[in-house]
Amino acid sequence: MGRVMETQKQHGASAIMTDTNSAHEMAGTYNRNVFKLFIQLIRVKQWIKNGFVFVPLLLLFALPSLGQIRNCILGAFLFCLISSAVYIMNDIVDVEKDRTHPVKKMRPIASGVISVGVAYILLGCLLAGALLAAFLFDKTVAFLLACYFVMNIAYSFFLKKIMYVDVFTISMGFLIRVGVGFRVLHLSMDDTVNLWFAVFVVFLTLFIGMGKRHNELKMLGGDSSDFRQSLSECSMEQLDQIMNILMTCTIMSYTMFVFQTQRPLLFITLPLLLYSIFRYHFLENKTDLLGSPEMIIYKDAPIRWCILLWAVLLVGICVGQAYFM
Repeated sequence: MGRVMETQKQHGASAIMTDTNSAHEMAGTYNRNVFKLFIQLIRVKQWIKNGFVFVPLLLLFALPSLGQIRNCILGAFLFCLISSAVYIMNDIVDVEKDRTHPVKKMRPIASGVISVGVAYILLGCLLAGALLAAFLFDKTVAFLLACYFVMNIAYSFFLKKIMYVDVFTISMGFLIRVGVGFRVLHLSMDDTVNLWFAVFVVFLTLFIGMGKRHNELKMLGGDSSDFRQSLSECSMEQLDQIMNILMTCTIMSYTMFVFQTQRPLLFITLPLLLYSIFRYHFLENKTDLLGSPEMIIYKDAPIRWCILLWAVLLVGICVGQAYFM
């Protein structure tokens, strides 16, 4: 009888331990799912766009100090917070249209996994945190971040409906990112080198943005205007012509930037730019990556290595001329 009771106790303890382990596994799975949804909502993968804050480091034409690197890291982090707030706002505004898109319907808000109320709370926390931290860091940076958010409010409710103006607005967002980099490094836009580089950034981002619109028109076809109103009056031929013009302007503005630096060796970086642009144009008709241009850097090795080699050459040439020639 005692053995029977002891056996029952052992089975009972084993069952309790099994239930406890199962509960821990379920809790761990739940926490991982919540974290994954949070990462999807704030679009961490698109933070790579905020790398434009670091680009002005190349315009120092010398090795940056630790303080300059620290300032750029902080500026980029603050932009990550404000851009995530913008992404959440766009998802809230576009929730119904996103549900008609073959890919965007899987986003947390569009799929109904995260409620609009929770999204608003997270949006407020990110916005308040980014602007407060930026104000304590540098008032001009805070102003630029506020301008970026206000511009995106106008984009979400009005500007995105106007053909071409929507792409110009996105391009200005990248220019503001570069502007934050200029500010934290104390670089002046009065310098013709910096000015031409800013012009190059505008044309490059317009070219990339038009490629994204071209991809949406190709992927959605006759339903494209239901997803993006600005595409209602566009055609594939029209966007092809505009992309060709922007490609030419991008190449010419970069050439002028290199010319203004008065560093002839920098012209050897031009083929890398040409190849990257031609490769992007090639992918326009061969893949759906242009629907999310930031994914090209993650998934297309030729463009990724071209960008890395371009940066290494630019830094190497400028540092070499500054310290060894």
